[in-house]
Amino acid sequence: MRERSRFQRRSRRSLSAEYPSLYAAFDPEAAGPAADLTALLRPAVHADVDGLLAFDMTLIVRTREQWVETIDKAIRGERLLLVAEVDGTVAAFAQSHHLDEHPVNHAPAGHYLTGVTVLPRYRRAGLARDLTRARLDRIEEQASEAWYFADAENAASIRLHTQLGFVEVSRGPSIHDVTFRSGEGVLFRLELGARRRGGGPSTV
Repeated sequence: MRERSRFQRRSRRSLSAEYPSLYAAFDPEAAGPAADLTALLRPAVHADVDGLLAFDMTLIVRTREQWVETIDKAIRGERLLLVAEVDGTVAAFAQSHHLDEHPVNHAPAGHYLTGVTVLPRYRRAGLARDLTRARLDRIEEQASEAWYFADAENAASIRLHTQLGFVEVSRGPSIHDVTFRSGEGVLFRLELGARRRGGGPSTV
């Protein structure tokens, strides 16, 4: 039996329908079919590379060598890379990094959630929320706050993060050298202790 680390979590949700677009259309009332989905949340390992290559269909396009390098960095503690595994398939992955203060736009230094991506057929199953909570738990071991930024028009992502307690700090055309399709990005901050005092949902 495979040993589970302290970062491995089980998540039981509803399996979503397949969405062909990069971002699922924003619909706060939408839900997936009633079929049960069980996901294992855990750190990525080299055996996940083939599964991660399937994400070429979405925003993230990396070669095999780039994924190996990314996993190596995570193993060395230079970033966090978690996956959600469903029936042996990497259904989603999420990252976080520590970024220094930007020398031009002065975006603050700190631990940033730097993206969560879910394969289309697993969307609206709660995987993005669970991976975000897991990353926040890890960041809270090292810091008292977490940061996140998104395109101002990415309503689904912004809704997810504000529900978890993130508060808007500023807006601009570029944040940490990232530009945005709409021309405007939004920077958010979360006081991690506030989650434990009732300011946001507890971890799963």
